[in-house]
Amino acid sequence: MFSSFPDRTFVFALIALLMSIAALAYLLFGQAIEITGVGTDGELYVKRVNVFESHGMFGVAFAVIPPIITLGAIMSVPPSGKSETRHKFNLIFGTLLLWTFVGIFFRQLGALYIPAATMLTSVAVLMFIRQHAWGKNPPRPRAKTARKLREKALRRNQRSGNTVGRRPRRRLRRRN
Repeated sequence: MFSSFPDRTFVFALIALLMSIAALAYLLFGQAIEITGVGTDGELYVKRVNVFESHGMFGVAFAVIPPIITLGAIMSVPPSGKSETRHKFNLIFGTLLLWTFVGIFFRQLGALYIPAATMLTSVAVLMFIRQHAWGKNPPRPRAKTARKLREKALRRNQRSGNTVGRRPRRRLRRRN
């Protein structure tokens, strides 16, 4: 599939997606405890249910949102590791969206998506560290001014023996 092993940011993004899918699978198929009532003597009555049984289709729809956010965020991470500004913007936006989901729905569903959000955050940090610290994307050289370009062209013409395009030298005539 790949000609070489993909960049570590892409691999970490895939791990974040797998963590998000694992949390979704646990929510859909795993059993959670739901408190059904409290007895007169302070005893709790509980039953084991999954998200569909406790929250219905509304809960399932909210449980599917984080894997979709994670998938959208990692689709912006190129396997080659050569990221552009738009890749970083999409990744940061997806990471913030996932952390917002975790914060809002922490007590119901969000706590299970913390590992995926943490891994997605590490992907965003790795993209910035690689660009700034390791010098993979060196800064662009400053644009040369017209004066510097003209001087460079004049020096190049003086070094070469080419006389095409040069003004002919005028010889001064001697007057008698």
